[in-house]
Parts: sequence; structure tokens; C-alpha cells
Amino acid sequence: MSYTLVADVGGTKLATAIFNKEERLLSKLEVPSDTSSREALYQSLVKSFEQLCTEKAISFDEISKVSIGLPGIVDIEKGIAVYQNNIPWANFPICDCLAEVFQNAEVKMDNDVYMATWGEYCARSFSKETMVYVTLSTGISCCTIVNGEFLRGTGLAGEIGFHILDGEGRTLEQTVAGPTIEKVGRDLLGNPNITLKEMMELYYQGNAIVGTILEPLIQAMVKQLHQMILLLDPHCIVLGGGFFNHHPKVIEQLKLLLQQSFAETPFAEKEQIIESSLNKGEAGLFGAAAK
Repeated sequence: MSYTLVADVGGTKLATAIFNKEERLLSKLEVPSDTSSREALYQSLVKSFEQLCTEKAISFDEISKVSIGLPGIVDIEKGIAVYQNNIPWANFPICDCLAEVFQNAEVKMDNDVYMATWGEYCARSFSKETMVYVTLSTGISCCTIVNGEFLRGTGLAGEIGFHILDGEGRTLEQTVAGPTIEKVGRDLLGNPNITLKEMMELYYQGNAIVGTILEPLIQAMVKQLHQMILLLDPHCIVLGGGFFNHHPKVIEQLKLLLQQSFAETPFAEKEQIIESSLNKGEAGLFGAAAK
């Protein structure tokens, strides 16, 4: 038997899993990311892999592939984590390090959003279709696949968070990301401790203040999705990440506004290509297993 170990490495959590050769998930593990040092995070990753293997009585010699996704800029050809703003792996040769531990395995890595995108692409049995995956949580970015290949540009394709929305220079990320919503909500609600989750509970109860707070987010996302559809005319746009995964009502509202925008144009009903993530928070793990 041969097995695949995968990881989704983030600044907050480290998710790992083991799959069999049929790409069936056997077990997964999630622990807080130890970002105190480069070595500490790396050892956490290896120990997580060790725990998964021990649990299933699998030796490292039976691991045929190790595949990881991580944030920031990566050099997939050299297997180097080039730059990240939330984990201490700048210019870290992660693939070489893992190859020393798993000597019978092919070691792969890519940006975490790309891995999640691939997971959603495969979950839909796509092969030649054009698909965009948009992730919204503490930040926002996207990834595009065309004819089964990533659209990478020169290395920074998909960083839509830097899109400038107004004359004051406000970016998309400054408008729609979770921390921004939370900060505005605390100010307007007069509660310095309220969380985004608690704010969204108020939203579903019809709280007008939270509705006002979310309005700029919804309008900004409608414009972003509108542009994506006009530019790429994709077969599918998947909305994922922590925010969209937990709030399908917002996705339905975005689709309704897009429907109104596209009415009586050649793009009428194009809002139907917008879908929720199928793999939710595990998209990166499944994408890494399939890569």
C-alpha cells in the first residue's frame, strides 16, 4: 500500500491528513500553528504527520507522496517557501527538508489558495473548464484554472485584495476582510469585544446596524464578481474561505444583486455559475491530495 500525507499550513492552524492511493481520506488532524520559530513550525508539521501515521499503523516508508499548501509566495520548482506574512518560513526549503524525512515520497508544495482551488476543481470533475475560486476570511484572494492549468501570471495572479475601490485608495481587502468588519462592528455597536461570529448572528436576527456594516462588503463583492464574469466568462466561480463557508445567505444575496445587474444583457443568468465550496474548510487538504 502507498499513502499520501497532506498539510494546509496557516498562521493560526496547522491541518494535516492522510489519504490512501484512491484519494480517500483516512484521518485528519488540526493543531494550533507554532509560529514562534521556523524550526518550531516545521517540527509541528512533522509531528502531526507522525501522529497520523502512528494512528493508522503506517510507516514512513509507505508514504509515496507528501503535498502541502502554505500562504504567501512560493517557488514550486525549487520547493521553497519564499515569503509569508504570518508564518516564519521566509526562503525556507520545505520540500528538501521533508524529502529527508520521507525518502520514498514525492514531495510537492504550492500556495494554499491554489491547493484549495484544485480541490474544488477536482470535486466537480472538471478537466477543461475555466473556474475561479475566491477565498474570504482574514484576507481575500482568488485563483483561476483554465483548461486544467493554473493561471499564474508572473507569480502574483489572483491578489485581488489589492484592488483599489475608491479615490481614497481603499482596497478590496480593507473593505471586505473579516478583521475590518469586526473593527467597524465594534465601533458602531459600542461593544469592543464582539466577534465577527456574534455580529453575523445579529445579522440573521435582522439587526439593522450589522446590515449597514455588511452593505459595503456586499457591494464591493458584487462589483468584483461582475468584473470576473465579464473578463473571463468562466464556467464556475466558487466562493470559499471562512466567511463564505459559514454564511451561504450572503452568497445568495450576491447572486440576487448580480441577477439584477445582468438582467437584459448578454450575461443574463450568469449569476448561476456562482457556487458555494463543496469541500469547505477541507478544500486545501483534498486539493493537496489530488495534486
